[in-house]
Amino acid sequence: MPLTAKHFRVAGACLCLFVAVQIFQALCFIFWFPETQAAAEDFAVRAGWLDRTRALAVLFGIAGLAVTYAVFALDRFAKAPLASLLAFTFCMFFVVFEFLHRGLDFVMVSQQWANAYAAEPALRGVLAERHEFWGAFTSAIYFPLMLSGLIAWTCFAIATWKAGSGWMRLASIAFTINAVRTLGRLLGNYTGLDWFDFLDNFTLYLVLVFLINGLLVAWLFKRAAAVDKGPALAVS
Repeated sequence: MPLTAKHFRVAGACLCLFVAVQIFQALCFIFWFPETQAAAEDFAVRAGWLDRTRALAVLFGIAGLAVTYAVFALDRFAKAPLASLLAFTFCMFFVVFEFLHRGLDFVMVSQQWANAYAAEPALRGVLAERHEFWGAFTSAIYFPLMLSGLIAWTCFAIATWKAGSGWMRLASIAFTINAVRTLGRLLGNYTGLDWFDFLDNFTLYLVLVFLINGLLVAWLFKRAAAVDKGPALAVS
């Protein structure tokens, strides 16, 4: 089934939802949530309605990414089948992995453990140990997650590179930036190279997220407009 302008607009809307969630999450961390290190402080934040709203919004935003990247893969499959297939496969691994991790974090840590910590003082020592383990587990699980993302973004950059000239290069540029950013974070977090630590800076993270996804949103809506104008403006 050929993609229509509606498919591209839905994909763009899903990506806009993801960006909106990132803005909401950033506002939560900047203005409303204190910096938490100890289990008691973290559980107190997690037990609040605002953090649970944020966590649910993040889950919806991640789920929407599956739609966005499916449209990218389908659009480029005819011209770059191998790169598109690999990009979609590893991207789905990234999305599913991230969704499952965030889902477990929401249900198990933010609800079960946080509620038990507040209600059962006798369990606080055990729950504090579990909290520490969860932090270490999260750090470990982000290695395969980011590695799958690196492969996906690289393949998407290849698949979209020959989509056309001018604004059609926006997607490839965005995926290339994301691949380079992910590679730097992998090297900084898991090889001990301090050169790349700056990529974990919260402000830079937000700037790059908005830049990358802004370019992709622009590409999707421009692509929809090109489809509306007919096959004469179809991409290569």
